[in-house]
Amino acid sequence: MSSLLEQINGPADLKKLTVPELETLAEEIRQFMLRSISKTGGHLASNLGAVEMTLALHYVFDFKRDKLLWDVGHQCYTHKIITGRKAGFERLRQVGGISGFPNPTESEYDQFAVGHAGTSVTTAVGMALGEQLKEKVAQSNNGGVRRKPRKAEPAAPKIVAFVGDASIVNGTSFEGLNNLGLVKRQLLIVLNDNSMAIDATVGAVAKYFSRFRLSHTYEDMRRTARNILEHVPGIGRGVDEAVEKIKKTIRMVLPPSQLFESLNVPYFGPVDGHDIESLVRLFEALKEVNHPVLLHVYSKKGKGFDPADEGPTRFHSTGPFKINGDCVESAPESTHQSFTEAFGAALAELAERDDRIVAITSAMCDGTGLVTFREKHPERFYDVGIAESAAVDIAAGIAKTGLRPVVCIYSTFLQRAFDQVFQEVALQNLPVVFCVDRAGLVGSDGPTHHGLMDIGYMRMMPNMVLVAPADAVEMKHALEFALAQSHPVVIRYPKDAVPSDEFVRAASDKPFELGQSILVKRGRRPALTVACYGTLLPEALRAAQTLHGEGIAIDVVNARFAAPVDDKILTGLTKGKGLITVEDHHVACGFGSAVLERASELGLDAGRIHVLAAPRRFIGHDSRRSQLMQVGVTADDIVNAAKEMLNDRGAKRAQT
Repeated sequence: MSSLLEQINGPADLKKLTVPELETLAEEIRQFMLRSISKTGGHLASNLGAVEMTLALHYVFDFKRDKLLWDVGHQCYTHKIITGRKAGFERLRQVGGISGFPNPTESEYDQFAVGHAGTSVTTAVGMALGEQLKEKVAQSNNGGVRRKPRKAEPAAPKIVAFVGDASIVNGTSFEGLNNLGLVKRQLLIVLNDNSMAIDATVGAVAKYFSRFRLSHTYEDMRRTARNILEHVPGIGRGVDEAVEKIKKTIRMVLPPSQLFESLNVPYFGPVDGHDIESLVRLFEALKEVNHPVLLHVYSKKGKGFDPADEGPTRFHSTGPFKINGDCVESAPESTHQSFTEAFGAALAELAERDDRIVAITSAMCDGTGLVTFREKHPERFYDVGIAESAAVDIAAGIAKTGLRPVVCIYSTFLQRAFDQVFQEVALQNLPVVFCVDRAGLVGSDGPTHHGLMDIGYMRMMPNMVLVAPADAVEMKHALEFALAQSHPVVIRYPKDAVPSDEFVRAASDKPFELGQSILVKRGRRPALTVACYGTLLPEALRAAQTLHGEGIAIDVVNARFAAPVDDKILTGLTKGKGLITVEDHHVACGFGSAVLERASELGLDAGRIHVLAAPRRFIGHDSRRSQLMQVGVTADDIVNAAKEMLNDRGAKRAQT
């Protein structure tokens, strides 16, 4: 570790440095992140682009008292490094190490645990309103007289919202901007504009910004910063008046300015996001402004590391890699096909035969496996940016015209469009296909990204059919089934490799029929049934093998459907046998809950049903395999549950 970074154990140490030393520290931090992330994996490109802005913010503000709110959250690595968490980067996003996102349980410098876009502006408005109300209460208790705080009283905290990676285009961000007029105190919004979300930013707002970016150099932006600073007479008294003068005299008639000023948001910039000296001076001036302002900052995603600069999408979130000169050697990829790849291949193939198929995603073409589809059918591919609600409503409109839209969004992000799924799709009974990637436990991204709620929030909606394929063959069958329906269908699958087990493939090559499960393994005089929903089927089959070796026979059922539930799954209950359900979802409202509900409707003994699913709590970051073991849905857990059920039944018989 280099000398300057060794001295930084907290933001107070940062404030001892000169601005030129900050510039040196920025490069040291980039090298530190490269060394660390190359070993652990993580969000690289976005963090390389946010180093100078983060250092300048901590240099000017005191975020023990002041409040820094991150949008999306994955740009916070520099923030974590300088707030006492350097050592945690040895196990970044691994069990026992630090999270890849802000986390208040880790540090007092983190306000919210965030991993979704569009949150920082609105939560900052809320915090500003809270401080505003507290100040009014203090005034009323003081006879309505505004007075300076006594030395013993802390000053009101400054509030900063950091917006980046195209999250400004999210609807919630604009809703926050629309409500800035409620705030009558300091609030600084820093818009980190790097032209990128996970993939290249799309949409009218992105084009609005990019036209200006392409026509102006970094020197133009530095000149803008100097012009702003020349009109600021000093820090403290008179800054508000100076800012108003700036707005009237040097505000350029530029697209970004017009956009924000039309929303009555005081706008300054754009300025160079890598010019620490100017950023420090700008933050010092703007933190004294007693009303909300937005500073527009341009940065380079992947700055300082040529492979990430040239390929920011590849290095948005990366696994471990080796740096060999100017080349990067990634860790060998699994030879097994992933569920995402299986989905992408199947959809592109089906689209060759059916020109009604349209694919829609929200800034995740690569992540959802749609690259091949986009290349082969560009006229039927739509990326709407970080706007999941819009994606669902657009799909509803397309379905209304008789086409077959396929909405491809991660489970954790589809939660953001719950109302649109209900109102525009389920209520209208439109044939929209929801392909829910990253369903279940996702590993190192942790609780903000686990897809453990989609069965619950989708299953409660009338007209909605829920399916889960167990392998690549079933993935294609599930898509064929879904595209043939006249109502909405949900297909869920994890961020994981497709199982290669021969005994799974042998039972999967059967077309999907509405509400029909598949008996995958029949036991001789089975003692109970294990019904598995989705990709944990290999765990159930391995459990069956283990139990068979101990003289216990069971039936294994591939449920395929969580809505509607196949009544055949419950047949054993009528014969006094037990039933174990297995799923990669929260125990609340999942497949097991659906089976329990159906048993109750049929008047069967629900006490003979044992549900294996994730407990109703948030699961920390770890490997996916470790998380499956942690929540108790592996083959060993199924074996233990089966033995426990059989022992209990034997004990009850002995008592009678």
